[in-house]
Amino acid sequence: MFPELVQFVAGGLLLFFGAEYLIESSKSIAEKFSIPKIVVGITLVAFGTSLPELIVSIMATLRGESGIVVGNVIGSNIANIGLILGIGSIISPLCYSFSKLKGDLYFLLFITMLPILSIQLDYMNFYTGLGYIGILFLYCYYLINSDHEVDVIDEGTSQNIAMFVIIGISGLGFGSHFFVEGAVGLAEIFGIPPIIIGMTIVAIGTSLPELATTLVAIKKNEASLAIGNIIGSNIMNIVAVLGISFIIKDISITSITINAQLFVMGLLTMILFAALYFRNKLSREIGIILLGIYVVFIFLNFNSLWIG
Repeated sequence: MFPELVQFVAGGLLLFFGAEYLIESSKSIAEKFSIPKIVVGITLVAFGTSLPELIVSIMATLRGESGIVVGNVIGSNIANIGLILGIGSIISPLCYSFSKLKGDLYFLLFITMLPILSIQLDYMNFYTGLGYIGILFLYCYYLINSDHEVDVIDEGTSQNIAMFVIIGISGLGFGSHFFVEGAVGLAEIFGIPPIIIGMTIVAIGTSLPELATTLVAIKKNEASLAIGNIIGSNIMNIVAVLGISFIIKDISITSITINAQLFVMGLLTMILFAALYFRNKLSREIGIILLGIYVVFIFLNFNSLWIG
């Protein structure tokens, strides 16, 4: 038990300082190159916080643990919106104009449908993975040529930006790794199935970088980085993490075992879209709804495990 406790504490500290470095360096990049902070959040911050999902999924794919791979991505996307944006908007309402990121939100809706269709059709192979990666490149092309408005920014230092980005991403990656290793070890001792581990413990663990980054962004009044991070991370989880996993090895999983989880992922994505579309913000009331759905999701997962 003691080694797991050490891993947990060390992971928490690394996550906190990693998030601090990544947010500060991302703000410096936006200021230096006059890039909208929402774009930096969707790309650089999202990529950095999605690395744990990618690493865990690649390792699980090579071990033949398809339940961990699929469960990790679906569970992480659910956690990103329900847990992280839920907690974040309860702490402080996140305001951002729908018109400034409508293209990204429509793309998120489209991307969220991809794994649902792939799983229902049992079509998760090399060619599907190539298609996912191709969509990722198209999205990157869109971001480069999009007309996101540049935020009003203060002058900031540009010294050692690259070093701070590397330190931040490394801290987030190692921090989440220590947490996940300890949590998965304990879960396996108690006989929890891989699909449940992937959707709950591993998903929450690999989403800790997003949580730490979002909380730090809120503390620094950077709503655009907080929202952009989650949108970009959910997109990256599907097209990059699942795409690369499919390319490495074909995956097959019975869709009926995760239909409820797929529904929750779609529901939370639509609530996020609707909240920003109609109100241009995630209010505390919306945050309570998001977090409530996530709590029910976790409860039902473990309840079905112990009953079944």
